[in-house]
Amino acid sequence: MELYTLDALLRRTEIFDAFESLIWTDRYAKYGDFELDISSTLRSRSLLKVGTLLAMSDSLYVMVIESVEDGTDSENRRMLKVKGRSLEVILYDRVAKESLSDTTTSPTWLITGLTAPAAARKIFHDICVTGILSSYDVIPFIYEGTFLPASTIAEPVDLVDIEFEPTTVYDAIVQIADIWNFGFRLLREYDTSKLWFDIYTGRDRTTSQTTNPAVVFTPELDNLQNTKQLITIENAKNVAYVYCPDGFEMVYATDVDPDVSGFERRAMVINATDITTSSVPDVSDALIRRGQDELAKAKTYQAFDGEINPNSSYKAGTDYNLGDLVEVRDTDGVTNVMKVTEIIHVSDGEGERAYPTFTINQFINTGSWLSWLNSKMWAEMTTEEWIDQP
Repeated sequence: MELYTLDALLRRTEIFDAFESLIWTDRYAKYGDFELDISSTLRSRSLLKVGTLLAMSDSLYVMVIESVEDGTDSENRRMLKVKGRSLEVILYDRVAKESLSDTTTSPTWLITGLTAPAAARKIFHDICVTGILSSYDVIPFIYEGTFLPASTIAEPVDLVDIEFEPTTVYDAIVQIADIWNFGFRLLREYDTSKLWFDIYTGRDRTTSQTTNPAVVFTPELDNLQNTKQLITIENAKNVAYVYCPDGFEMVYATDVDPDVSGFERRAMVINATDITTSSVPDVSDALIRRGQDELAKAKTYQAFDGEINPNSSYKAGTDYNLGDLVEVRDTDGVTNVMKVTEIIHVSDGEGERAYPTFTINQFINTGSWLSWLNSKMWAEMTTEEWIDQP
């Protein structure tokens, strides 16, 4: 595992291949981060300064050095502890708003008639490529799309209405990505001085398809060890009571029986005071959509962590990538289709290894509860109407 500093044109300049430890984390729909422990020498102090861009041999992401601590460790060695986050944090420094012409009577940005991924692309394009607020917001060397193989998992196709108060481009995109389960990234195309912004969903690498080689992680194949599984319903809800001055709707989560009751009923209340007959054409539709969005954020969380065996035949970046669907089987033979949402690369005195994080997969596609025809409440529908939904 080799670490490189980058010049102003995103080209590799200096190499660091001898360090105490390096933890480098890439994430699917969030910024990544790194932590480097290295001997404090004239060379390391002069090259590893705050603001320096870094690349790593096993990743296409770019990291920004944000803090450097120079001190003495327990063995009286002078060491540098260098930390930072991936280049996606630049989106924290860009404001998401459609214009500066009206910041009082109509401060929100309303995006209509687009899919959720297209809405996220529009936010990035308008602010960081076109520079509608300021030409200084444009990100250098930026290209839109990807130089990598295209995703094969279908994106959500439903047209949505997205409205938000002025915020950062990062927060706006993350909020949309969390609900509709897609990723975003800023990747460096090697030494070509090109930086690519991409909305992506990954590739299906399960045994249920034949397009891509299947990737199966299991202790039985000796390619997964030190596993840990987490399932929590701490913040899970399955019913939303959504109200506003002009209406009320009861909304149910996906695959939830409208008659859910007793200990199984987990309700949340949503005060949607911003929805009125004067602000939206259909109050009922808007209330249902708000309930669906909030329930999407309050679902059961399931994650599976494991350490990839260094001798595994699967290699991150080659056989699977962030966003891909893989199969994870525990020692009991139970199989889950999981999405790769994090890859942690580690290099230290024990050698080099990778830790993936898998989370249970959920998509919002046509026919799912998040794309439900909002003219009907589930409790009002007959079995025949249910079956006939697209």
